Amino acid sequence: MSTAEQVQELVAAVQSLNMEVQNLNQELQNIKAENTVLRQLVANREPHSTALPPMPLSSGKYNGSSKHLKEFIEACNIQFAFRPTTFSTDLSKAGFLVSNLTGNALGWASHLVTADDPILRDWSAFLERFKQTFERPEIKYMPCEELLEVHQGQMDLLSYINYQVQTTCHRG
Repeated sequence: MSTAEQVQELVAAVQSLNMEVQNLNQELQNIKAENTVLRQLVANREPHSTALPPMPLSSGKYNGSSKHLKEFIEACNIQFAFRPTTFSTDLSKAGFLVSNLTGNALGWASHLVTADDPILRDWSAFLERFKQTFERPEIKYMPCEELLEVHQGQMDLLSYINYQVQTTCHRG
């Protein structure tokens, strides 16, 4: 084999290797682009949740009584604290609270849900409106002992009620 033939074979081999390198470079670029897309998908993916279902509230459903408002909110906050993956969004917190309402309180919240009110997606604003609606600071709850100390005129409350009942019954 002559030197010219050897040179031609070497040139052909180099060209073949060059073509293979170009193909490998193109394949590498495709893999890099695919890797970038996959990384973005993983970054944007909802975390795989091991969310626990909510537990029933120890306080039970809330009916709008200002007397039980604080206890109800505390029971909800306990749920949120111990189930952070279950209640990871403001909407999930508001939804849980609404799902534990009954009576007047449920009536208040149902129009927010029906109208898809944006406040449902802002837990702080929702909770503040909820408190403003059902908190009655002017109402003071008296223990039974204090009620026995209330007087109407010269009579204690129990005597006054008995007197009113007796006089009403004797009139009729």
